[in-house]
Amino acid sequence: MTTTNSIEVALEAQGSQPNFRHDMILPLVQGRVPIEGVSLKIAGPSDTAGIFENPRFKNGEFGLLDTNIGDVIPAIDSGWDFVCLPVMIKRKPVYNYVWVRADRGINTPKDLEGKLIAASSWGVVTTYTRGMLQRFHDVDLSKLRWTTNPSPWELYKPVDVDYPTDRSKRQWDRLLDGDVDACTGDITDPKAWAALEGNPGKVKRLFPDYREMHRQLWKEHHVITPSHIMVMGGKLNRERPDLARKFYDAFERSREVAYADAEGDGTSYSLVMDARELVREQLKDMGDIYKHGITANKNSIDMMLDFYYDHGQTKRRLSFEDVFAATTLDT
Repeated sequence: MTTTNSIEVALEAQGSQPNFRHDMILPLVQGRVPIEGVSLKIAGPSDTAGIFENPRFKNGEFGLLDTNIGDVIPAIDSGWDFVCLPVMIKRKPVYNYVWVRADRGINTPKDLEGKLIAASSWGVVTTYTRGMLQRFHDVDLSKLRWTTNPSPWELYKPVDVDYPTDRSKRQWDRLLDGDVDACTGDITDPKAWAALEGNPGKVKRLFPDYREMHRQLWKEHHVITPSHIMVMGGKLNRERPDLARKFYDAFERSREVAYADAEGDGTSYSLVMDARELVREQLKDMGDIYKHGITANKNSIDMMLDFYYDHGQTKRRLSFEDVFAATTLDT
């Protein structure tokens, strides 16, 4: 809803394109969820915010930004001027991203000790993988060797890592070529999935039952790892401290509308046959796993902040108050 007294706020994005394709945000982007007193200026599907090139993001001079939480946490630790909304736009369970050579005797997580692992970067998927290997599978991280592209963020604890000069190879290429023993990190290229899944003689999943493991992680620990989060510029938050909660409420309404869409007669919009039935089955089996807010995501957030500090990716263990807008802490 737009009024004569409304404020215009830009909603930008940094990440895989097209922007704003996540089901939970679509109703808001489509204008089906109005925000009283606010007019959103939505970035185009191929617009990139450029958070590292544009100093306004570090200086907090922006509205809303959908971006990778793997950059957000070290940025806050480094003094960037913004706050998060507890709106987990995208989540990526990570057990399916761990692949190993089939000829190196790697059959359990502990077998990774002493091995060389390729990662796309010190991104959020790699951070979750390292943390889960240590916390849930008793892997000694000090015995892992890594090769990855340099990160824009400093590491504050020693890690056995090599930064190759040839950055043309992705982590799965290094694995398939036999340069490394294992790989992890985000994969969004369908050709990469086809190459990995089409070479069982060379490579295999470390966790072949990854789908069930993701469900057990939720049922036992109430964790589904977030990868993208909504961020608000510090300047706007100080000038209009009421807006953070308004934005949060709007994103939560958008998620509810998205669920209603999925549970309605809308399967023709999906590439998955019987999508409505699958959504209903998931809700029955696991409940509402994508709810926004601090309470619903406390375990996931705590674990993430633990991992970033434990692995030396932040100088200190950040608190909820360090990360989130004050008016959203009771959500």
